[in-house]
Amino acid sequence: MVDKLAIQQAIGKLSIHENISGEEAHNILVEIKDGKTTEVQIAGFLAALTTKGPEPEEIAAIASSMRKLCNRITPKVEGYLTDTCGTGGGVTSFNISTGDSIIAAAAGVPIAKHGSRSISSKSGSADVLEALGININLKPQQAEDLIEKIGIAFLYAPLFHPIMHKVFPPENALGVKTIFYTIIGPLINPADARSHLMGVYKPDLVKVVPSILKDMDFTHAMVVHSVDGMDEVSITSDTMVGEVNRGKVETYKITPEEFGIKRASIKDVAGDFTPQENAEILKTIFLGKETGPKRDVLLLNAAGVCYCGDIVSDIGEGVEVAKNMIDEGKAYQKLQDFIKFSNS
Repeated sequence: MVDKLAIQQAIGKLSIHENISGEEAHNILVEIKDGKTTEVQIAGFLAALTTKGPEPEEIAAIASSMRKLCNRITPKVEGYLTDTCGTGGGVTSFNISTGDSIIAAAAGVPIAKHGSRSISSKSGSADVLEALGININLKPQQAEDLIEKIGIAFLYAPLFHPIMHKVFPPENALGVKTIFYTIIGPLINPADARSHLMGVYKPDLVKVVPSILKDMDFTHAMVVHSVDGMDEVSITSDTMVGEVNRGKVETYKITPEEFGIKRASIKDVAGDFTPQENAEILKTIFLGKETGPKRDVLLLNAAGVCYCGDIVSDIGEGVEVAKNMIDEGKAYQKLQDFIKFSNS
């Protein structure tokens, strides 16, 4: 009798609502990476896990193994390597997490910006960076060198995670959102960044994800979702925050007013913009031509990145740092460096 694959055994367990262990999760991912599984088996595993409902410890185990099995890089930096990759799926806006990563890099936060093309809107981080003229197709060594040289690089997920290539077709065929392209994606930074500003697409994740980050030994992270549905720190409503800081987890709400930022309407920042439109929005902010709500929401999120990267003591201080990066032209210069050196 032929022994069953780990993925087949897991489908059986999940179908009767039993959890899988960390070892089982790792063995399944190795089988997928090594091409031992069929698309039907992968789809069955995804469907069974989604139907049962993944527990935080299962998500942490899958994410930890995904980090180990990816094409990893280890840039040498001063400070805490930080990511701004979110789950996507909230109220669609311009590419805030891409813009705030550039501002934070200008301020001195080493950024390993993990991401991909969008599957829920017209423009994801990869799309807008391409429109800005940045080379997103960096090999691992090139990305590592770029972080060390200019303090920021984009880690294009399909080039670093061979498993994701094999999971996407069956997930796409199922037509159901699973944890792999929502929650798992932001957790598997190939540079092992342990500081993170992470937007999530639904409010209950603000409580769930921080416990996963704690289990994965993240240093300092904020998980955010606004009351009006943005997967960002919002200036249009209160924002729910789940913060992990050196093993301590707390949840709270913040408002734009407490950081000196005027509340705006959702229509002032929302919209399904093309990559070219997104690129133009970011350039006008960096050049000081846009001084309204779009700049304000970028400032508040960049402040969150600076706070998670531990170069400021609180978000209010981070807002002032972010303002200076734009007003002094440092954010725009960082963008120009990013374009130049990613293509050299």
